[in-house]
Amino acid sequence: MTYDLLIAGGGINGCAIAREAALLGLSVLLVEKDDLAAHTSSASSKLIHGGLRYLETYEFRLVREALHERERMLAAAPHLIRPMAFVLPHAHSVRPWWMVRAGLYLYDLLGLGSSLPRSRALRRDDPRLAPIAHNVGGFLYWDAQVDDDALVRANAADAIANGAQIETGVGVTGAERGGAGWHVFLSDGRTIDARAIVNATGPWVKDFLARIRIRSDSGLQLIKGSHIVVPALWEGDHAYILQQPDRRVVFATPWRGSTMIGTTDVPVKNPGDAGITPDEIDYLCGAANRYFTRQIAPADVTATWSGVRALYDNGAGEARKVTRDYVLELDTRGAPVLSVFGGKITTARALAEHAMAKLGPAMGFTARPMTRDRPLP
Repeated sequence: MTYDLLIAGGGINGCAIAREAALLGLSVLLVEKDDLAAHTSSASSKLIHGGLRYLETYEFRLVREALHERERMLAAAPHLIRPMAFVLPHAHSVRPWWMVRAGLYLYDLLGLGSSLPRSRALRRDDPRLAPIAHNVGGFLYWDAQVDDDALVRANAADAIANGAQIETGVGVTGAERGGAGWHVFLSDGRTIDARAIVNATGPWVKDFLARIRIRSDSGLQLIKGSHIVVPALWEGDHAYILQQPDRRVVFATPWRGSTMIGTTDVPVKNPGDAGITPDEIDYLCGAANRYFTRQIAPADVTATWSGVRALYDNGAGEARKVTRDYVLELDTRGAPVLSVFGGKITTARALAEHAMAKLGPAMGFTARPMTRDRPLP
């Protein structure tokens, strides 16, 4: 059988692209060697957010797109995504008050038209600052929390409902360019034909290109992010964003009756290096203990998760400065192959829209936005 599109990778980007393509009327086969959301897409900080800290590295385009997508996602999936207030204590701040206030003003401006409240300063006697030791005031702003695994599956369900075929436990072992497309060899022994391939394999994006013998000049940085879960450190459904001495920020959010703390930024060499280390647990415990009256130790950790993020290499020396924006690389030296470098859960829908716009001219179809106002199942 011949498909218009073979998508490799069943994370958020692959499933969002499958959904967009199916709604455009393309015949789609998505294959995932493990399970949907088995890796990076179920190991996030569980946030739909604009990325306040990205303003510091001047990623204004990404923040603006993410804030607009946040609004779309709140409308599309209220059963999976809920608004959440974030408290930013000014204790232990490595940035002056005026800089944080200016950043929040810019965050509000880039998200103009949002249904969420605007940011504001908090007095020391605000009850949401009560869990913070050495309270010197702070700020309040809004983003949203998501069940990331469920969001991936909702995208997949909508893709299937519109004709896409999604198969788990099946990987791509190789592919050859033919006269009008690709001959793709699957791990279950089948060979299928596809007019184009989308490489949405996340941390394995370069490995996949090597497997199908495509040369790419794009660099990739593999950055591990780990999270811990501890008994609840405060009462209430608000979250905290905590500035650290290394200029990173760490989130502390409610998660299923407990508190999630994350994330770390640790460069790794292999896509499969997604286990938390004792040093990371110590770092996250220390990040929380720097702020909260209620102290924690590694023995208090009840759960952990870690994911390897495949970030486009923009030449940044520090992991925290590597761009979180995505790059779509299209190779048209024969049948097309589109590779996804980077990406975030918040911007996956927009990424899928841009992927179709990029593939359209090469495949001879006219792409148009299909999911901007479409609810997720």
